[in-house]
Amino acid sequence: MVVRNVGQVPSGEARVVLQREAPAGEETLGEAVVPPLPPGGAHRVVWTWVWTAPAPGVVTITVAVRWPADAVAANDRITGSVRLLPRALLPEEERRARWAEAASRCCRHVYLTGTAAERDLPQLMAWADAAEATVRARMGLAQPLPTTVVWIPRLLGQGGFAFGETVVLSYPLSDRLPADVPTILQHELVHRMTCARVGRDDCLAHLPSLVVEGLAVALAGGHYRPEPLPARAAALRSLGRWIPLDRLVEDFYAHPHEAAYLEAGAFIQYLLQQGGWPRFQRFLQALERRPGETDGLVLDRALRAVYHQSIPTMEARWLEALTAAPADPREAADLRLVMAFYDALRAYQRAYDPSAYFAEAWLPDWRQAAREGIVADFMRAPESAEGRRIWEVLQEARQRAARGDVEGALERLAAVCAVLDCGAAAPVRGPAPGGALRGAFEAVGDR
Repeated sequence: MVVRNVGQVPSGEARVVLQREAPAGEETLGEAVVPPLPPGGAHRVVWTWVWTAPAPGVVTITVAVRWPADAVAANDRITGSVRLLPRALLPEEERRARWAEAASRCCRHVYLTGTAAERDLPQLMAWADAAEATVRARMGLAQPLPTTVVWIPRLLGQGGFAFGETVVLSYPLSDRLPADVPTILQHELVHRMTCARVGRDDCLAHLPSLVVEGLAVALAGGHYRPEPLPARAAALRSLGRWIPLDRLVEDFYAHPHEAAYLEAGAFIQYLLQQGGWPRFQRFLQALERRPGETDGLVLDRALRAVYHQSIPTMEARWLEALTAAPADPREAADLRLVMAFYDALRAYQRAYDPSAYFAEAWLPDWRQAAREGIVADFMRAPESAEGRRIWEVLQEARQRAARGDVEGALERLAAVCAVLDCGAAAPVRGPAPGGALRGAFEAVGDR
């Protein structure tokens, strides 16, 4: 669960307690200390296997945030009920699944038995080896880095995440998303290798997100699949979805996802063309953050130091190059469809599978899961009758698009967005136009 301070004053140290109702009173299942939180700050608390249920049935769970006795805030509580089913009702694939490992030239591969990843493991390892060699050559790294690729059946975010030495990828992808595994692999492996190229372990948190994600898209040759980035960026402008760079660099992940990643990737590709890797390496080294500086200040100073242009001047020169050739209407049509699909997908995740939503994605640590034999979190997504219907409409849209029926696909996506909040970028047909608890603190559970 996540504890957030939505008040106006810093909170003192608190405890978060997980309890269940029992015949003899409330039984404490788990407890954690929350560090002091500034206004707007948050802390994530994770309990794993805190309790073995004595029998199936309905269990009432309470999460309580307890502040020190001298704190102003009152205790905050959330109570809810869950129905525990007998183990015998576990799906057959979950009961049989076990963690397993294999090694390829580049990587250690971790997967669950009985899944599509086990079936297609030779192909996955070949893709990983090719992706690692490609990315390492493009980044100028001589030696491979120790990397673990964890293949899971569950769809998280847009299909891939990287943290530390680990890359987590959902598989299969192509029967759920308009994406391909080799491109997603390359994207995440760029993240894995960026800090080695920069020479500092904390580089992913240190560099502006526009640079981190733009480099991954540029070196992977596309966001979800291979794509001509300059032509796609020009198409983005023709759709009226362009985000000025001085805005995009600030709070990067808050901007429309596909537009932000595409624009960042095309921009980094443009920088790489202005002097190649030697100059770009100097640019990366120049992205030094001083206390209190925004991403925009960091980026602007590095551009001035290495490319001798401010953000607005560099963007103007780049746009001049992008508009030298007319926008391709086929790219614009495909880009409109891709943006509409992923907007609808994320709306579905927010509503029906929030722990898979990219901004709040959560899984147990896979190492602990392998030790404890935990598989359900990596295989099973929340289900509801309404959620299944929305998912089926999403897949119908993807299938129509694959057959070339773009307008039919957009109709189905519009139907999803009529039910869910797809945000400002809801799909359009035809040409696109150029509770706080007790008023102070909020506790939100990972679901």
